Amino acid sequence: MDLFSVKAILGKRETGAQSSYVRMGAFPVVQRTEDVFPQGLPDEYAFVTTFRLRKTSRKEDWYLWQVIDQYGIPQVSIRLDGENKAVEYNAVGAMKDAVRVVFRGPRVSDLFDRDWHKVALSIQAQNVSLYIDCALVQTLPLEERENIEIQGKTVMGKRLYDSVPIDFDLQRVVIYCDSRHAELETCCDIPSGPCQVTVLTEPSPPPQPPPTSGSEQIGLLKTINCSCPPGEKVPSTG
Repeated sequence: MDLFSVKAILGKRETGAQSSYVRMGAFPVVQRTEDVFPQGLPDEYAFVTTFRLRKTSRKEDWYLWQVIDQYGIPQVSIRLDGENKAVEYNAVGAMKDAVRVVFRGPRVSDLFDRDWHKVALSIQAQNVSLYIDCALVQTLPLEERENIEIQGKTVMGKRLYDSVPIDFDLQRVVIYCDSRHAELETCCDIPSGPCQVTVLTEPSPPPQPPPTSGSEQIGLLKTINCSCPPGEKVPSTG
């Protein structure tokens, strides 16, 4: 499923090796979780994104992606800690309030420069693998987790402590219903990749009407749908 893709927001067009992106940070990107994940998340999935940090955001501590319930309790998130050069995956735990894995190291530190990078996380039942620029960085064990509560909000690009929108360039965000897709990704869609892609800047989104509540903007992503195949129908016993 295209979660928060440039195409879904701006009607992106690609021609040959040209690829476009949108500059984030003008306003929060928020969607009702039940619209994005009407059946919750799959037990195993892959999160893939291509982005570039800007000068003002390299040292920020922020959520690239976060799902919260109707009470504001985090359900799942991917956090980028610019101060400590770390990538963190968090989820609701089955035996405890939350479970998490934290990736650090020289290859993770490379994410916090001002170049384009592709990040892919393969979330499986008992571990999480991080891929950066189409190369496996590390696989870490993950304790048992629960599915998300869909009565709430899904957010992209907000600062950890005050939810201020983060300035960064976003080319693509996709969640696959198969965790193996993380390792199958290629890097031909980033300028520093093997195909030497030319990246074009999309115009900023048009001004939006005042948010419905607080400082959040809702309703930008109405075309998004989960492409996971439906499960088998259970015969009625009544």
